Amino acid sequence: MTRHLLPLALAAAIAFPAIAGAADSPPPPRIIVTGEGEATAAPDLALLTLSVMREAKTARAALDANNDAMASVIAAMKSAGIKERDLQTAGIQISPRYNYTNKPDGSQEAELIAYQVTNTLSVRIRDIDKTGEILDKAVSLGVN
Repeated sequence: MTRHLLPLALAAAIAFPAIAGAADSPPPPRIIVTGEGEATAAPDLALLTLSVMREAKTARAALDANNDAMASVIAAMKSAGIKERDLQTAGIQISPRYNYTNKPDGSQEAELIAYQVTNTLSVRIRDIDKTGEILDKAVSLGVN
């Protein structure tokens, strides 16, 4: 029986120093870096959001009036040097407007009085020195 244990004991004697040596080895080298940064720059782009609102008795009339007003705004932006790529419709909304009257039974009666159309335009101004001039022009055309 000792004969069978001798190879096993010999294998264990050889393996234990290798395992013990592995536990004593230092961790592999590594680099840990942390940092923080900050960057500042002068503004080189202004972004305006312009809205045109028109109201009329019918949705079609309100939309037509709004389209005419927005066409004037876009033409003014282009004449101020704003390129087509810097003009983008941000949204359009058509809403009915109602007048509510109270009835004797406590309910309300809604009367359609108009349709309201709001069109919103995003304008990128790459020459920010023109921002005030462009904004003044837009306001003079009835932009909100």
